[in-house]
Amino acid sequence: MLVPYSWLREFVEIDAPPRELAHRLTMAGLEVEGLEEGLPCLERVVVARVVETAPHPSREGLRVCKVEAGGEPIQVVCGAPNVRPGLLTALALPGAELVGGTVRSCAVHGVESQGMLCSAAELLLGDDNSGILDLANGEPGAPLARAAGLEEWIFEIGITPNRSDCLSVLGVAREAATLYHRPLIPPKTGPMAWGDGGFPVTIEAPDLCRRYCAAVIRGVEVGPSPVWLQQRLHAAGIRPINNVVDVTNYVMVELGQPLHAFDLETLQGGRIVVRRAREGEVITTLDGRERRLSPSMLVIADARRPVAVAGVMGGGETEVTQATTSILLESAWFTPAQIRRTAKGLKLPTEASYRFERGIDPEMTPRALARAAELMAELTGGSVETPWTDCYPEPWTPRRVSVRPERIEALLGAPCPREEVRSIFTSLGFVVEEKGDGPLELTVPSWRWDVGQEADLVEEVARIKGYDSIPTTIPRAACHQEGPDNSAWFERKLKTLAASLGLREVISYSFVAPRELEALGLREGDHRCSWVRLQNPLTEEQSVMRTHLLPGLLQVVSRNIARRSPSLRLFELGRVFLERGGHELPLEETRLAALVTGRRFPLSWAWPQEDVDLFDIKGVVEVLLHRLGIEGVSFRPSTPDDPYYLPGASAEVRVGDLLVGTVGAVSPKVLEAWEIEQEVFACDLSVERLLGLYRPIPRFRPLPEFPAMERDIAVVVDDGVKAGEIEAHIAASSTPFLEEFRIFDCYRGRPIPPGKKSIAIRFRYRAQDRTLTEEELAPVHQGLVDSILSTFRGVLRG
Repeated sequence: MLVPYSWLREFVEIDAPPRELAHRLTMAGLEVEGLEEGLPCLERVVVARVVETAPHPSREGLRVCKVEAGGEPIQVVCGAPNVRPGLLTALALPGAELVGGTVRSCAVHGVESQGMLCSAAELLLGDDNSGILDLANGEPGAPLARAAGLEEWIFEIGITPNRSDCLSVLGVAREAATLYHRPLIPPKTGPMAWGDGGFPVTIEAPDLCRRYCAAVIRGVEVGPSPVWLQQRLHAAGIRPINNVVDVTNYVMVELGQPLHAFDLETLQGGRIVVRRAREGEVITTLDGRERRLSPSMLVIADARRPVAVAGVMGGGETEVTQATTSILLESAWFTPAQIRRTAKGLKLPTEASYRFERGIDPEMTPRALARAAELMAELTGGSVETPWTDCYPEPWTPRRVSVRPERIEALLGAPCPREEVRSIFTSLGFVVEEKGDGPLELTVPSWRWDVGQEADLVEEVARIKGYDSIPTTIPRAACHQEGPDNSAWFERKLKTLAASLGLREVISYSFVAPRELEALGLREGDHRCSWVRLQNPLTEEQSVMRTHLLPGLLQVVSRNIARRSPSLRLFELGRVFLERGGHELPLEETRLAALVTGRRFPLSWAWPQEDVDLFDIKGVVEVLLHRLGIEGVSFRPSTPDDPYYLPGASAEVRVGDLLVGTVGAVSPKVLEAWEIEQEVFACDLSVERLLGLYRPIPRFRPLPEFPAMERDIAVVVDDGVKAGEIEAHIAASSTPFLEEFRIFDCYRGRPIPPGKKSIAIRFRYRAQDRTLTEEELAPVHQGLVDSILSTFRGVLRG
């Protein structure tokens, strides 16, 4: 918003330099984005008196003038019809920068001209270019800006959306008055003539129009506005049009209340109806464009048709023209949200809608009408009819908010005496009531839509004191050491362990496409089929929250294979999200997934060129759990709950009876969905369950002092006997001296009978206090072998 300094000083008596005021306003929350000297084209323009004139010797219509400008007479060639001896006017000296270019001394049709006599339009003081300026007084040679009172500074202020009260000169003046402890001098208005019998107005949509005031002015003569008014509008960034429209714009900038003037004779039916637009209605607005309206929009209508888009722009059929003699002046209050929707829907932002959609002062509506009616009657020669109309179906009710002075000091960290706080709010227009030493009870003025709670009032004190005046202090805080976040620490440890096993970490999106989860082939009723759908997904490819980490890893594999990087060892630690129904937040579970694919070793003469298999990923899981100190790990055949694994090549990872994860070869049908044609082996582990089993302190065992004794056997059993069952039996046998055992071979084929297999087992025995003898070990070992053979109906292989 552009605010001329001279206009501002009409409402508050301050003599602060413009740059100082700009700084104070900025520190009070009204950021001054620019400060420029107004009317720079007047820099080399002075007052001049025409001494004599003579016809141009060779060009009809031009006159050669001698003018006095504070020194020797100057010769100027001029073609203005109103130039005459004795006229006080404006002279642009050589070097002056005007709208049309730089003024220079030159010959005009053979006659030397040492400057230029200027019209109002050429000096941006109005649109009148019919003749040169006719000044009432002034000293020849004096700068025109000083002689005509046109010295000016323009503040360009960035108004935030919550401070609609500062979208006027009066609003900014109120801030300046508070900052400089000066009284506010609002513009004076004549007596308001309200009463019954005014111009008929009906509000059919009181939810969209809370107040509508109107006044009739007859006998007006439409013409150019006086220079002072045009100059004010130019300085505020508004183009002057005529004395009627200029008054409405002037009052809008001055008081923040948009107004509109109708040509009264063009209104049909002698009444105004404020209503919603009807389906299919159209209106030609003042910019000459036909606009189709919808029932969600509010219009100002006469008895037959809409004559204005409420709060946005008037209609062309009721526009004020040179032939207008009677005016209906409108001042209204419209619901901000409705004006915002209408202006956006019609793609028609205006100065009026800019203010209405941010919220204007409902109590300013009649005052602005009175101010504009008085000015319009004065400048057009018309007379204002009485009584005026004021339709106010739902009067504004002031809000009351309390604030505690001690709370202000606590939040600002600076002393704020009670009397200073009271003075600030009183100066800003709040009504302050005190009840002893308790909170201050404040009645919020009608123009402060942004104040609704105590924090808003604290901000007001901070603004007026100046953000730069609040001292910088170091906040005091009690030292309190929180205990370690076990889950976060454990996740970091898992990542470190996984990386030490040669796996590279990937981080994929938590959003996936439904088809990716469907590709896993999960059976109906599986909790991992309960997807959380996003309300506003960016794309369909990221429309649901993931319930499994495997799709993200397979996507990475597919992308890398397409870029000729087929050998991969990857892991991801992240959350999966399971819907719980109703309005509950989804269940979040942290998982660790890893996969291997491609070559087992890099290309080298030293290593065999073979592909990874199921035992590579199984080994990753075993080493990972071993390094976490988790004992009693077993691998059992997987159930149909994990159809994304290849049947017969997958297992559940259990610790005792607790399921901690799964491991297996990914099904080719699943890989096909990602266009992967090579084998992939994966695991999926529950981080929460691993954390519950984690043993942070390893158990110490001294190095053995005595030698061990080893025994190997090969047992032929039915093909249906699982190696894990034999391992579990041996572990539960509590065999004396047994330190370790390992299944190191499984063989099928000749000479083993069909339906049978040979399982080779190595046992290591050791005594902690002596060297075992054969006599001691033989019965122990034989007892364990007999137990295995009888339990699994096996025989020793010869």
